[in-house]
Amino acid sequence: RDSDAIKARLDPKNAYMGLPNARFILWKIREIALLCCSNLSVLPGMSSTYDEKSTLSKAELQRLVSSDDPLISFKKPSNKRSDCWTNFSQVYHSNNAQDYIVCLVCKSILKWTKDQGTRVMTHHNCVKVKSPSTTPTRQRTISSYCTHPSLSKECPLIRKRITEVCVEYCALDGRSFESVAGTGFKALAKQLVNAGATLGTSVNVTELLPDPSTISRNVEQVYFNLKKQLISLCVSLECFSITCDFWTAKLTGVHYGGISLHYVDEHSQLRMFTLSCQAYDFETQHAINLRSFVNKVLQEYGLHLNDEIFVVTDNENKMKSAFKDDCIRVGCSAHYLNKILEHAFLNKSSKCEGAQLLFKLVRAIITNIRQSHKQSLLSTAPINYSNTRFSGVYLMCNSFLKVYYELPKILGDEQKKSYLEIDHESLQSLCKYLAEFFKVIEKLSCEKKPTIHLVVPYKQYLINLSVVNDNDNHVMAPLKRYIGKELPDYWVLKDIHFIATMLHPNLKSFNHTPNQKYHAEALLKEEFDKCQQNQHPQASSATQNNKRKQTQQNNTKLMPSLDDIFDLPTAPDESSNTPELKSEFDRYLEDKTKIAKDADVLTFWENHESSYPTLAKIAKRVLSIPATNTAVERLFSDSGNTITNRRTRLQTSKVNQLLFIRRNLSQLKELFPTSLIQTRKRTISDASVTPSKKRKFSIEDCDKSSSQEFDIDDLPQEDVFDNVLQEDAIHESFQHDIGDGMSQDDNEEENYL
Repeated sequence: RDSDAIKARLDPKNAYMGLPNARFILWKIREIALLCCSNLSVLPGMSSTYDEKSTLSKAELQRLVSSDDPLISFKKPSNKRSDCWTNFSQVYHSNNAQDYIVCLVCKSILKWTKDQGTRVMTHHNCVKVKSPSTTPTRQRTISSYCTHPSLSKECPLIRKRITEVCVEYCALDGRSFESVAGTGFKALAKQLVNAGATLGTSVNVTELLPDPSTISRNVEQVYFNLKKQLISLCVSLECFSITCDFWTAKLTGVHYGGISLHYVDEHSQLRMFTLSCQAYDFETQHAINLRSFVNKVLQEYGLHLNDEIFVVTDNENKMKSAFKDDCIRVGCSAHYLNKILEHAFLNKSSKCEGAQLLFKLVRAIITNIRQSHKQSLLSTAPINYSNTRFSGVYLMCNSFLKVYYELPKILGDEQKKSYLEIDHESLQSLCKYLAEFFKVIEKLSCEKKPTIHLVVPYKQYLINLSVVNDNDNHVMAPLKRYIGKELPDYWVLKDIHFIATMLHPNLKSFNHTPNQKYHAEALLKEEFDKCQQNQHPQASSATQNNKRKQTQQNNTKLMPSLDDIFDLPTAPDESSNTPELKSEFDRYLEDKTKIAKDADVLTFWENHESSYPTLAKIAKRVLSIPATNTAVERLFSDSGNTITNRRTRLQTSKVNQLLFIRRNLSQLKELFPTSLIQTRKRTISDASVTPSKKRKFSIEDCDKSSSQEFDIDDLPQEDVFDNVLQEDAIHESFQHDIGDGMSQDDNEEENYL
């Protein structure tokens, strides 16, 4: 039936030379039979269930792969997820999948099924030819300073044991599962790995771990060192803004005051630091006492309030009175929105009966579920309403909507009656409408990018969203009517909001509110003239020659980028015929440059600072103002996680220190990196001791040396930890191999680094 294929099989050139002639003939007969079977529907004496999906042995597949047989093909599974499949593929014979995979590096056949996963791949170590090294054997290479993943076969066993110990840790110490994923826990684990690599496993772990009282004493030392670094940053600040709020701890009844600092640094990066979460030590919360508390905290950092400093607070009367003089108070936009929604669902005067009835029914059902502890029977735990949480109505209704069809199984008879009164379509429409308010609050609460320029357009967006249309039912129409009426008046905007919107190249056209464009331009022009007057007080007394030189400099700035390669003309008559130049402000208004929607507006001003120097300075001052005071609100959430039922005796000063470290540590490490050379010198001096001597170190010596050298400025970052650990291991191997010849190599390595 297929004579050409049979002749090709019998060709002596394709014979397998490693087998005797008899075995070779048997192999060929078997292949001929397989070829014949593939062309016959049913062979005599064979079952009709025979198909083409014949499974070959590992040896047969290895032979066919080695000879590059055309019937062999490689494919990767369609549902592959692991990175191990980069060097492996599944073997196919005549387009039939085999229970084998092939290593694409060494062409080895490995047994594999879909149920085995990637274990056979991780255990396969093929021999790779290493390129000859051209560097001397005693000279370190760049790659030696980098950490490499462990290829040891014991790694899975170690990982399994670590998992078991983490389970025991969470159970015995009563910690959450999320605690092992925290940044602090990972840093502790990494330091313990470094200690094990240096001291070995013979050291008792209880001798290395500090006593709880020792940790408590060192918290203050770390706090003061970090605070000293932050004070050094505040000394050079010319313009900044702060957020301020006060709260009371439920467990202890202590009043706390939180203050955060916001500014734009010289690299056009928005910075946010927590200044304090101190106990409020005044008798009353009168406006004069609140202002005194804030002034006292700011004086610790060398900061003072004046008419150019902005303070973002909530909209309580005591906060308005406390910051009405010697500063510019800006209301929190998130509080404005949250209060409007709260009044719509809780106040009878809003006349939103349908929405309020729906709110009460949903809240009653969720309260009953949580009190009867039935939330664990649902796929998602419903969230109850809280007036201290932004977008509390949306979070409650949306969580209820997610488990809407699961509720009848767990509700009682009385709750089922309330459940049947809830219209699913009305609940969906309500959640869809409130979701836009939730997104706006989330956008305005961002801490890493400027947000104040978004207040004006987002306010108009919500006003347009609240216009009643024909599709609104009896629940949505009154709600939209009330919110659309309250938004323009209750949400108060300051002049600084319009100036900030003008400073964004994509929003300065005011397409969202054309009637406010000229008002915003006038405000920015006034701020521009004021800033220029402060920068150049003697500009009016300049001579005509200086004016002519300034005109030539302005011409240079206005030249297109391609013309920058040419020299300026030297003839004085050429500049006299040039038309009158436009000011920096007018050129910015006519500039059509746009940026991406998710781009940072501060990057735009950094790139155009040479073209608009005055406006860039204004932008750094204005765009540092946050639209909300959620930075302090998040600080209070962290303090609630710090003051728990098991830590009610924690001193208020210790609470302030812990929260200061938690909120500022990562940024201060970024701004004050440790000197790598100093860290490396300490590591080399430590590595000069043999490993056997290292294990004989006493804990007293370790404590003594650490107390003498400890300084927060010398704390290494994570990448420095990696280098220290790698260098310790390499230096120990060098000592074992070359002994006293280490000193010369140390000097060479330092010069090389």
